[in-house]
Amino acid sequence: MTALERIVTTSVVPLDFTYNYRVGPYLENYIQGLGRKKILGSKCPDCGKVVVPPRKVCGLCNAIMDAEGLVECGPEGTVDNFTVGHVAVVKGLIEKLDVPQVLAMVVLDGASVPLLAELKGVEPSAVARGMKVKAVFRDPTENDLSDLSHFEPV
Repeated sequence: MTALERIVTTSVVPLDFTYNYRVGPYLENYIQGLGRKKILGSKCPDCGKVVVPPRKVCGLCNAIMDAEGLVECGPEGTVDNFTVGHVAVVKGLIEKLDVPQVLAMVVLDGASVPLLAELKGVEPSAVARGMKVKAVFRDPTENDLSDLSHFEPV
């Protein structure tokens, strides 16, 4: 073997981690809202922007937001941007998807910044910026982040 030759070894390590953590009052109120089929955002007391999901500090002007003063947004919105995925990472391994998955940045009615969500019920080639979409909730809800299942065209 010359100095320019290398032996490359690839190892695959499946990842399977379970985490339990406290989400805090902002996300707790958001999750409880999803359980009632409502999407809540925090409204900045300084600049007035509404951020979904809610957070403690406004990312636009750095003001502290109120965890109890959340506002309802959506359930409809507009696709701001999107991407089409043909693979998924499952437990650390890349798997080819049978059906392409559309991930969209959706600006909900009443919100100022987009929310990342899966878009279903439309062919990837038909998705476009400006497309009107609506939230689809799991039924029954379980007071979990997955209660907001996906979005679909209006």
